[in-house]
Amino acid sequence: MENSGIVIRIDHNVALPDNDQWYNRFEVRSESSNRVYIIAQHKKKKHWGCSCPGWKAHRKCKHLAALNLPNYEESHEVTIENY
Repeated sequence: MENSGIVIRIDHNVALPDNDQWYNRFEVRSESSNRVYIIAQHKKKKHWGCSCPGWKAHRKCKHLAALNLPNYEESHEVTIENY
């Protein structure tokens, strides 16, 4: 796995506890509605996912793209910093 040099800074108030399958979990707010989605990294496969309908249906989502994270379950490491 290659580290792209991307750093994601997450407000500690939106960071969520890890679960069995996902870690580096945090909330993102929709720009077009009042919805809140969860972005997280898969523990074993290291790909990123989102709880939005686009990622669930097509494994492609604008929330991941906005963070420069790949779609389609491609492994990708970033540095996560809480502030």
